[in-house]
Amino acid sequence: MSSRLHIEQIETEEALLQISQTGDIAVVEGFANARRRCEALAWRAIVRRELGADVVISYDEYGAPRVDVPSTFISVSHSRGVVAVLISEHQCAVDIEHAERDFAKVAERYLSPAEYRVAEQYDLFAEMWCAKEALYKYHKKGGVDLVKDLVISDYLPKSNTLVATILGGEPIEITLCREGTLVVAQIG
Repeated sequence: MSSRLHIEQIETEEALLQISQTGDIAVVEGFANARRRCEALAWRAIVRRELGADVVISYDEYGAPRVDVPSTFISVSHSRGVVAVLISEHQCAVDIEHAERDFAKVAERYLSPAEYRVAEQYDLFAEMWCAKEALYKYHKKGGVDLVKDLVISDYLPKSNTLVATILGGEPIEITLCREGTLVVAQIG
């Protein structure tokens, strides 16, 4: 199995409840926000469809979802009515956002001056936001600064790939794509 990315519209809560397992419904019952319930039911339904109805879904100590399938990793993202699930045989991360949001307005919160210049040159503000979010998820430990610790060092336009490091470690490639008005950043 290589990495498989699933991007789907989130159905209504009523429709999701009809296809959800009792355990998944119990997990989301405590969510006061209907949107959060739908997001959780939607990504869980994708994981079960792809990996089997009996897969056990849990969370690691940092709150990232995981499954009990050997050599299988998942990452989840959602944005206004859309959910993305990345399933891989290696550690992975995904982030998805709607491109029309003005990410340049808050660039100082997530981009260094050098990263800002690249984002401005190639109009990659949304992509770099998603890349930083994906790096944060990939790191899995929290406690990192988006500007200082998650560093995007290069953009490869031909492959639409960013190269980055976490805390000065090994280079990590982040694949970028646009799905209609959605921006997706994927590691793994």
